[in-house]
Amino acid sequence: MSELDFTGYFRLAWTQRRTLVVVAVLAAVLAGVFSGPTFIRPRYRSTAIVYPVNLNSYSIETRTDQLLQLLESNSIRDSLVARFHLPEHYHIDTTKVPGRYYLQAMFDERVDISKTRYESVQIEVTDESARMARDMVQAMLDQADRLARRLQREKSYELLAIAKREMDLEKHKLDSVEARLNVLRETTGLLNYDAQTEEITRGYMRMLAGNAPSASREEARRMLTALGDHGGEFRNLTDLSNMFRDIYVNKLNEYEKVRMDVEKVLTYTNVVVHPEISDKKVFPIRWLIVLLSTVGATFLAFVLLAWRRSDR
Repeated sequence: MSELDFTGYFRLAWTQRRTLVVVAVLAAVLAGVFSGPTFIRPRYRSTAIVYPVNLNSYSIETRTDQLLQLLESNSIRDSLVARFHLPEHYHIDTTKVPGRYYLQAMFDERVDISKTRYESVQIEVTDESARMARDMVQAMLDQADRLARRLQREKSYELLAIAKREMDLEKHKLDSVEARLNVLRETTGLLNYDAQTEEITRGYMRMLAGNAPSASREEARRMLTALGDHGGEFRNLTDLSNMFRDIYVNKLNEYEKVRMDVEKVLTYTNVVVHPEISDKKVFPIRWLIVLLSTVGATFLAFVLLAWRRSDR
């Protein structure tokens, strides 16, 4: 087995060094020109790092995973598309098929949402406009708050409806008992069964022992008769009224608690790194493009020269 001999290739490279240098310089110049802003618009990146707060876990997922799901929802994506006029900005005609597919692909390419090793969420947006990249990141955070708030309120509204039905039911029971008590108060003069029973009985006995007018004795006898005829009902209704009032107050407190939960305005992200307007482009990396183009063109020229020599 013969050993590989590269002496001839080195000799070829040396003899054709001027040609290779010219090719390398020409490739570097062309790569520098075509990678410039005239042909490739530079892109800038804005980044935010946030921690989730005030989120209720629906399953075994962590709050960070839940925030990721919210940020990746199509409702947030569609709101950004509409707000920033992304079809026009990306020069994509969504009225033709498959315009929507290209728009979503471009969005996914320029918007990156990921979980860090510290259980925070990182949002990165790349765009030709540094200000627009910053604004899109901030808009995503705002939309995530709105989406989480809307989802939470949907559940709270269901609980609010249940709490209101229970409160209204207890209020109806209390009103029914109070209505009957008012009738008894007006027709019999009963106000407090235990206190009136004791006082009327004592007063009636003093009237019998003394020389009280007959009209007074008759009034006392009428009150005693009312206590005998309606006292039991009045006392039972009073106990029911107290019980229903306590239950109603508890239901009212529950209703107010749920109502406050519906009306509260919370944020669901703690921003650790706020999005900023970048003054340094992240694409294209011109030196890398120039380097790869120069190396590739020089190597291709060398291969062509070697192939030309082998045909002789």
